[in-house]
Amino acid sequence: MDDIQKLKTAIDDLQNRLREEVQLRTELERRCHLLEKLAYRDPASGLRTETYLHARVREEIERSIRYPASTTLLTLSVPDAVDDILSRLGMHLTDELRSTDQVFSLNRRGLAILLVETPEDGAHRVLDRLRADLEQFVKEYGYTITSFPVDANLADDFMNLAIERHKSMSDGLQMGSSGTAASQSYN
Repeated sequence: MDDIQKLKTAIDDLQNRLREEVQLRTELERRCHLLEKLAYRDPASGLRTETYLHARVREEIERSIRYPASTTLLTLSVPDAVDDILSRLGMHLTDELRSTDQVFSLNRRGLAILLVETPEDGAHRVLDRLRADLEQFVKEYGYTITSFPVDANLADDFMNLAIERHKSMSDGLQMGSSGTAASQSYN
């Protein structure tokens, strides 16, 4: 009888430890999921991060290949922007766009807007609609528009082209910054 009681006690102890381990693992998974979600957003600005932009572009291009559709990336560059203004502009644009479109921070002076199921001419219409809002926040800005599948057929090529265009446009804005309200386009 004594051996059976010891065995029952050992089983009870193991079951209690297993319950505790399951609870700890569940808590760890919850925290990991939370950290993953936090990594998608810049804590200072509240905008989605450039790293997340790359992942989302890849997802959208894969979807665009499966279900023939266009995906367009609109980038904005603001010379000498104060971080607060850029984050406020990004949050404002988030409210103004469709729920499927997303705004991302792009380096220190830029924003990227992923326009889902939107061809290049649709991106121009979005930009025209947002122009007054942009000019309320900043005096000068530049933009680029990169569209899938028109400009690139692969996700990596698409992002490389979009980033290259954005950098070229940003450098041009810095070189020719005159302090007047202007916009420059690099397609």
